[in-house]
Order: sequence, then structure tokens, then C-alpha cells
Amino acid sequence: MSIDYFYGNQAEKYNFIKVPKALMIDDIFSSLSFEAKILYGLLLDRMSSSVRNNWVDKEGKIFILYPVIEICDDMNISKKKAIKSLTELEKIGLIDKTMQGQGLPNQIYVKN
Repeated sequence: MSIDYFYGNQAEKYNFIKVPKALMIDDIFSSLSFEAKILYGLLLDRMSSSVRNNWVDKEGKIFILYPVIEICDDMNISKKKAIKSLTELEKIGLIDKTMQGQGLPNQIYVKN
């Protein structure tokens, strides 16, 4: 496999997922798996879509919709691993989830 170099303006064509540095270096987050840390970056990235779609609850809190199957596809991980990563984030307090009902994705509240 041959991977080419970047030329000219090509470097500007990629989007990046930002993962807060604290997740990587602070002891409080040392128990989080790398999958959970990357997932948190993806959740943060989805926040801009929520703002555009006006996905705000009665209290003014922004939520995202990110079905587990999409997490699996985006991260190339199993459903079990996706659920485990979400659970890790919830247990440590970085997200809250609210169930919407059968067949609908949970509302995910990403904490700052």
C-alpha cells in the first residue's frame, strides 16, 4: 500500500475530532478506555449539529442523538464495545442519557 503526501491546499480537506487533553493525561480519567475517550470526542463533535437542529430540552440543555449502530459504524467497533464505552462515560459523569421510547435513540447530554 502506497500512501501519498499532502500537496498544496489538500491538508485543509480533513475534519478532525477533538479530544480534550484532560481525558488523556488527568488521573481522574485514567480508568476510561481509549474507545470511550475517542467516543467522547465524537459526541462533542455532534454538539454543533444539535445546535443547528435546535435539539434543546425544556431546561435549555443541548442533547445529541447518536444511535448505537451509528457509533459502531463510525468507530468500527461492536455493539457491545459501543455500549461499554457509553457506560464508561456515563459512570464517570461525562454524559447523561435519557430514554425516548422503544425504537428511538437515547438523548445524550454531553457534559462540559
